[in-house]
Amino acid sequence: MTVLSVVQDACLAVGETRPLALFSATDRKWQEFQALANEAAKVIAKAYDWQKLRKVATLTGDGTAEDFNLPTDYGRMLKKGSLWTSRWRWDMSHIVNSDEWLGMEVYPVTLVQGAWTLYGNQIHIRPLMGSAETAKFFYITSQIVSPSKTAFSADEDVFVLDERVLKLATIYLWKQSKGQDFAAELADYEIAVGQAYDDDGGSKPVVSGNSGSNWRRNNVWPGTVGPA
Repeated sequence: MTVLSVVQDACLAVGETRPLALFSATDRKWQEFQALANEAAKVIAKAYDWQKLRKVATLTGDGTAEDFNLPTDYGRMLKKGSLWTSRWRWDMSHIVNSDEWLGMEVYPVTLVQGAWTLYGNQIHIRPLMGSAETAKFFYITSQIVSPSKTAFSADEDVFVLDERVLKLATIYLWKQSKGQDFAAELADYEIAVGQAYDDDGGSKPVVSGNSGSNWRRNNVWPGTVGPA
């Protein structure tokens, strides 16, 4: 379903006529719907760490570089994400506090495990990664529109995520912008976006009882345990 089709369905729901075109239209109303469709898409993309928007970035060390550019389509990190390197079997520490990172540079310390932070649209890693050493992390792409766009700009563009959720978000945002009661429409959107994310993540096995295990415990010993 194209963005034009989504807006056409949204228009029927709010009592507006269906546009024959959207992004070539000069009427203010359709320009408002253009902006609302793009705002709705951004709201949905930021709501969850959708697997459809997840990508893996790989950084390769050269023994001298500490700073690495983020991917060109970088939108944001996952809400709960880690950076892993080929040097260690554990994830590196994320230094969120800028002063803490600056203190590490002014007063050099020997790090037991690696550390990283974000600033200047770059990711910074300490200690330096050796030649051919790699670091990987998941991120959310900014390209939420197909084909490979960050926003709708043509009638035939397609939303990467759930189109029904896009329609419901556009409806409640339209009513909100017009000062109308949008409580019911917002509730419909919130239910739909939650269901869409639940479907997006795939199956979720149910574990009964306290197994006391996790993936790290299952991967800490690379060999075979047997009798002495």
